[in-house]
Amino acid sequence: MNCEKCGADAPVRHCDVDGFAYYLCVTCSEEWDAVTERPDTQAPADAAGRSVVQ
Repeated sequence: MNCEKCGADAPVRHCDVDGFAYYLCVTCSEEWDAVTERPDTQAPADAAGRSVVQ
């Protein structure tokens, strides 16, 4: 899955950035100051686990 900040094809984390949800690679999630990780999503996300409509 691609990081929504840098576009890298790498494992991503579901993070909140200033109230918006992003899927970020480990590097971006650790370097971006505004990131707040969600406690329920510490494991890497994958496309199979995401649902467009809930």
